[in-house]
Amino acid sequence: MKLDGHSYSATILHRILHMAGVVSSFDVAAVALSVVGEIVISDRQINKLTTEVGQQLQQDRDERTTRYVKQDLPRPATEVTPPPELAGVFCDGGRMRTREEGHGPGAHQPHWREPKNAGFHRMQSGSFAEDPQPDLPECFRNQAYVEKLVKGLKGHKKEGREEIPAETPSPVEVAGSSPELCEWQPKTLFRTCLSSLANSDDFGPMMAAEADARGFFAAKKKAFLGDGLPYNWTIQQQWFSQFEPVVDFLHAVEYLYTCAKAVHTGPAAYWQQYVDWATACWQGRADQLLAELGEWQARVGPVPEGEKLPESDPRQAIHTTRTYFTNNRARMAYPRYRREGLPVTSSLAESLVKQIHQRVKGTEKF
Repeated sequence: MKLDGHSYSATILHRILHMAGVVSSFDVAAVALSVVGEIVISDRQINKLTTEVGQQLQQDRDERTTRYVKQDLPRPATEVTPPPELAGVFCDGGRMRTREEGHGPGAHQPHWREPKNAGFHRMQSGSFAEDPQPDLPECFRNQAYVEKLVKGLKGHKKEGREEIPAETPSPVEVAGSSPELCEWQPKTLFRTCLSSLANSDDFGPMMAAEADARGFFAAKKKAFLGDGLPYNWTIQQQWFSQFEPVVDFLHAVEYLYTCAKAVHTGPAAYWQQYVDWATACWQGRADQLLAELGEWQARVGPVPEGEKLPESDPRQAIHTTRTYFTNNRARMAYPRYRREGLPVTSSLAESLVKQIHQRVKGTEKF
């Protein structure tokens, strides 16, 4: 790491930096290192070392990105031995608060910003002559789990929320609750990640350079997963055009459940409507879904031009869901993805966001 000005061995330095990255704050890291590792170091020194190493990693990342972007087209794909059986790239945003820089300790003009996060998974994957799981998995037919999943996804996106409530499981915990869902899913063998407050125009090349360094463009199978945010698919089209684009099924569940709840008043009716719609989506019948949503829109009426209605208003709920599925239906061929052994949920991205948020999110992080 080219660090100087201290007497820590490489092993001790690794322990300090690892602890600084996985616990909630530098003062907690100092206590943990003292009690468990018998390493006496102040939180300020941990902060200093972490900042120095972080700046070096950032410089290395930026130099690697510049080298990659400046290559002549078409860029040759870096090869590794053995090549990845499946290269999975997962992209997702988050929410965190930052303060104005250069004003010393404390919170100065805090405001919400979106860090962009990407996970790069070298995966083991099979292939199947037929859809290995044509029926909607049990976890998505469990009302308690689906309600918690939707609550967690909405809390994750809601501006101003410091943390998702402790009783709300993460999407990865919900999606992973069904053993049948895991039998055919590709398995992660190795993961690296990126996280940055850069805009999507700058983050896309960073992602491409990281993927290429891992030999992802020479993989036998390639998949790019994200939610419905347009910038995800701009990055995919510009930098990962060889990758199969897959819209996260978890977010489709969120839209369908919210819409079903808006158009029906009784719990039994909206739950059955959600199950029918989620089953159609899981089985790749997006066109049928859009036709049904169109019929519902005609029945309840359109959203008045220029207005934004509450999410609970059936007109708005149907309009929002129709727009989401219209924009993303080409990335919802879930039966084919399963036959090819590709992932269909961004659970791995959601867990990465949660892992990063544990370290950078909260008022005490200022």
